[in-house]
Amino acid sequence: MKEKGIQYPRIHLVVDNCFAIKRWVEPADWMRKVQQIGNIRYIQASTDNEIDPSHNTQAFRDEWVEKVRKCEQEMGLKVVSFYSGYATYRTVGIASLSKEKRRAMIEKYFKPTVDVAASLGAQVGNSLSAYSDTVLQSPELYQLTTEHIESSLASMAAYAGQKGVMFGYEQMYTPTQGMWTIDGCISCLRNVYARAGYPLYLTIDTAHQAGQALFLRPTPEEVHQMVKSGDPGTWRLPDEVKKAICDRQPADRVERLLDRYSYWFAEPRDADLFEWLGTLGAYSPIIHLQQTDGTYSAHKPFTAKNNATGIVKPRDVFAAIARSYERPAPEGLPPRVTDIYLAFELFFGITASTDEIISDMRESVAYWREYMPEDGITVDKLI
Repeated sequence: MKEKGIQYPRIHLVVDNCFAIKRWVEPADWMRKVQQIGNIRYIQASTDNEIDPSHNTQAFRDEWVEKVRKCEQEMGLKVVSFYSGYATYRTVGIASLSKEKRRAMIEKYFKPTVDVAASLGAQVGNSLSAYSDTVLQSPELYQLTTEHIESSLASMAAYAGQKGVMFGYEQMYTPTQGMWTIDGCISCLRNVYARAGYPLYLTIDTAHQAGQALFLRPTPEEVHQMVKSGDPGTWRLPDEVKKAICDRQPADRVERLLDRYSYWFAEPRDADLFEWLGTLGAYSPIIHLQQTDGTYSAHKPFTAKNNATGIVKPRDVFAAIARSYERPAPEGLPPRVTDIYLAFELFFGITASTDEIISDMRESVAYWREYMPEDGITVDKLI
């Protein structure tokens, strides 16, 4: 039921063209495949599908944009967003300790991507940072690296904002990736917004809660048992903490070390998709859709087989998003979004047949269309 005075967001269904990487690389080709999938008109363009500016030219991008515009007009489709892919994911990017490396990621990848998005009236999203193990093992380096990331994101948010492009950063699920806890994401969005004067938004992924439960802080009782045995067991802990346990240092000393490395640990709610959506859905203009049982992030389609064990159910997703608009807004965050694009980010192995890909994509769209027959319906009407 719609609560009085709340502006709920319009919900739209989107297909990420990452399904087409290395198979259908020309705009006309992957757009025809979207038509073949059917019942969906909005597209998220993965920069991995030949539009990563790190390995093309301005002339190529200009020509690509014209091809997209022509296909949009002819096919009735619309590219609504651009998202980074594996090429940029495989580096620490703006978390590098090198100023030149951070600058290169912004100048060579981010800004040209924003320019392309601006020319098509689209938004952008990405994940361009990671904390190396060396950084994670040092609270001082971790703090410095976090400053580098937030400073870079502020610069990026300002550039995108000045171009009229909405910018979102992807939510992840391990301390290496960052942006992996609810409180941490709130802090980052708040800090960047305050520094830039332009908003940074979030991209929640429906399976990016698969790792947080591996990084819960041990309880005092568990610390006591580890110290008593001199064995940290399978706990994922900083090296300094593990050494203290192996040396059977006092439990209170271990607790102080755990406080020092607090960024290693998540809360139980960080492992819950619906806590993420219910808290920060209102700040996630793009939500990446993939099916999961909650223990993996494999970018699986919404087929009957996967749905049988999957936790990502449309009405549950809609209800959680609605809750994020019904709750008091965390102080200092950017304005809540008025439109949310649910984007199928489905991956297929290189050995998958083209028929299998299109069939699984079509089944995924059909499954969600049972619960949202058309785009633009406000979320309260979908519950």
